[in-house]
Amino acid sequence: MGAGSRYDCIIIGGGHNGLVAAAYLAKAGKSVCVVERRHVLGGCATTEELWPGYKVSTAAYVISLFRPEIIRELRLKQFGFEILPRNPSSFTPLLDGRSLLMGPDRRATRTEIAKFSERDAERYGDYEALLERVAAVLEPIMARPAPDPLPLPKEWRKPNLSKRLRDTGRLWEMYQQLGELEDDLPEAIELLTGAARPILERWFEAEVLRATLATDAIIGAFAPPSALGTAYVLLHHVMGEAGGARGVWGYVRGGMGGLADALEQACVELHVDIRRESAVSQILCEGG
Repeated sequence: MGAGSRYDCIIIGGGHNGLVAAAYLAKAGKSVCVVERRHVLGGCATTEELWPGYKVSTAAYVISLFRPEIIRELRLKQFGFEILPRNPSSFTPLLDGRSLLMGPDRRATRTEIAKFSERDAERYGDYEALLERVAAVLEPIMARPAPDPLPLPKEWRKPNLSKRLRDTGRLWEMYQQLGELEDDLPEAIELLTGAARPILERWFEAEVLRATLATDAIIGAFAPPSALGTAYVLLHHVMGEAGGARGVWGYVRGGMGGLADALEQACVELHVDIRRESAVSQILCEGG
């Protein structure tokens, strides 16, 4: 970074979250710089040539939870971003030669489950429908800033009436939306706070199906499906969209680096200054 360079905002780290933040700040009229320690952008959303002629997504390898409104508002498709829906979505082989193959085709998935349990095949549709109903109510809440109904002690001495009213309004909106769950509210609370294992054991009897579904609850975490909080991860994986369908995961054409490439181009168009191989050694806080 050259001497005398000044920016309204400096983003440390050129991962996909940093690039999204930079793009939106630039859209809001701020001058923005992104500094990235590595030679490649994307963070966990990168594609790298590990062997001559072979490119690999070196961290994340599928996409779904990336918000569709970000894709629209930053016009990422214009910059080559494309999602290829994943089909099949999972393959679970067993030692006895049998296997469970699951995907977006619900009839085919039901037939696969029926090889192990007719009861589970009947219940699987109801299980998916429950997760989708809860996700449909919670997803809009998660896309908005969280209300802050409990101000810090310092703020108690200087109450900001407009902020209090805004946060109270958000709380009321959340209360109304949660009311839409009606009879699903007890299950929603368990999904938000509980463990995945008892939920899956209550719904299904085939261990192979439980194990397959449990991967969504523990992937990327050092926790067993019996740990509290894993049920939320199970639910969270139904909130994403790939190709416009809820809960469907997909691959990025060209690897996960395709997302970083599109975000970089969006940032460049918005005049964001991106500095690769620029490690941050110190953060100075002056004047407050």
